[in-house]
Amino acid sequence: MNSILMIVIAVVILLLVFVMFSLDDHEEEKEGFLDEVKAPDAIGVDIATVAVDSEVESEIISEPPAENQSNQTVAGERVYARPVSKIELPEKLPLVESGSEDDLRLRIQLDERLPLPVSFEESNAVVAAVQLRFPEEVLADTDGFFKLLVRAESVFGREFSFNFSSYSASQLDRLWLFGRDEGRDDPLFEALVVAFEVISRFKKTLENDDVLRASRVRVAVGLSMGKLLKINRGIATVPGWLGKPAYLAETLAEAAGDFCIYVDDEIHKSALPLFDFREWKPTKLRSLPAIPFFELVGWNKPDEIAAFANHKEVYARRAVAIAYRYLDLDDKLQPLIELLSDPDEKVAIEALETVKVIGSEHSLGLLKRIFPETQDPVFRSAIIDAFASIGRNEVVPVILGSTKEANWKVRFSASKALYKLAGKDSLRHLEHLLGDPDGAVKACVNGIFFRETAQKEYAQALAELVTDLSKRTRKAAADELLAIESETTLKVVVNAFADQELELQKHILRKLECSKSKILYQCFLTIFKNSGEKIRPFIIEAVRRAGIVS
Repeated sequence: MNSILMIVIAVVILLLVFVMFSLDDHEEEKEGFLDEVKAPDAIGVDIATVAVDSEVESEIISEPPAENQSNQTVAGERVYARPVSKIELPEKLPLVESGSEDDLRLRIQLDERLPLPVSFEESNAVVAAVQLRFPEEVLADTDGFFKLLVRAESVFGREFSFNFSSYSASQLDRLWLFGRDEGRDDPLFEALVVAFEVISRFKKTLENDDVLRASRVRVAVGLSMGKLLKINRGIATVPGWLGKPAYLAETLAEAAGDFCIYVDDEIHKSALPLFDFREWKPTKLRSLPAIPFFELVGWNKPDEIAAFANHKEVYARRAVAIAYRYLDLDDKLQPLIELLSDPDEKVAIEALETVKVIGSEHSLGLLKRIFPETQDPVFRSAIIDAFASIGRNEVVPVILGSTKEANWKVRFSASKALYKLAGKDSLRHLEHLLGDPDGAVKACVNGIFFRETAQKEYAQALAELVTDLSKRTRKAAADELLAIESETTLKVVVNAFADQELELQKHILRKLECSKSKILYQCFLTIFKNSGEKIRPFIIEAVRRAGIVS
């Protein structure tokens, strides 16, 4: 029994000794691992100098040492130490400010994805779909086709008789929209004139361009009009247009023959007094039911146009009044003069506008006769505008008396007309209107005085009026400040922009599009930075239309 007990004790002692030696082996392994890490210290590199923030790093490498570089054998293996040079961190870059020039440029260019709609806008417009056509063999040669496309589209790069908004449509179609701008002629008339110019210009180009002629490139135009829905998808994306006029215009362009202009029934009816059409049999186009459509052939003869001055429909007489602005009908002015006394006010005002444009002295006598009989302030102010355009000093007494009329529209037009006819001499007759109770008249006269005297008090008055409670006053003041077009007056409008209603903001942007100021781009940038998201798409459109960015 004692023998067995002694054997057990001996085994336990052996196990304890084994465990102790095992622990010693682990200690040695641990110390050996640390020794490897500390090897650089043994060859003269002070580990304490290695910064925690990575200003200096040391690394162990397995490659031959460079000159004057020490080495050491560690754990039976020859290794080399190479101190790495200090890392120079770049200076902090300033963050681009929201609304800056870089911000605007990025927003115009970014995002090839189609963003979700953010807003919409309804408008009535005339839509012209201009379609380029290339033979199939040309489309097969990608590089050659691209060069031809650039060459063909450059035909549209030059100015046309009327401005329009241009958007990309399906395939090679373009949508040209007429009717966006204020104070313009009939958008249908403008669209038809431009459509004629597209066809004639393209034909003339083919006569002189051997490359395009050899490629057999062609063009066709489709026209429709009505209510459109503009879909805005953020400021960086060109808006889309929905509605029957856009769809039908593209459909008619697709159906039209080469160098032809196809229009719908509504355009045919409205433009019949001025243009000659060829009627086609009702045809099913795309998914539409069979519809009548017409080919625009050319202008009517002057005698035929003049004959519509007695037409029973108002739209026909109005179309004649507009046509006289663009057609050489000097020997047939009597129908226009008769339209000045048309029973429909819209027709008479269009005739007055035409008289203003052509400056016809033949109508002066009639205008002087009907002016005292006319009580409507809109018509009276239109006659005064016509007096100013004709430019005869004999009407100055009539205009001078109108500066004291009760209606603000009449005083407003009389102030402008008197300044146009008498220049600086008109100031003494307009001085009583500097404090006119109507803000629009007051803005007009202060603008006149500033242009002639350059005194700051008049500019200051305009600066105050552009923040007036009356929208009409603010619009008149903004117009005067923008017309002066000095850097100071432009800045006044820019500073007041964010506080205006959306419609007035759009009006200011349209005025700025035509500005020639050296600080125009900076004005747009400032407006962009300080405006809300709702107006920003229109700011981007105004910048593009102004042609100051590519």
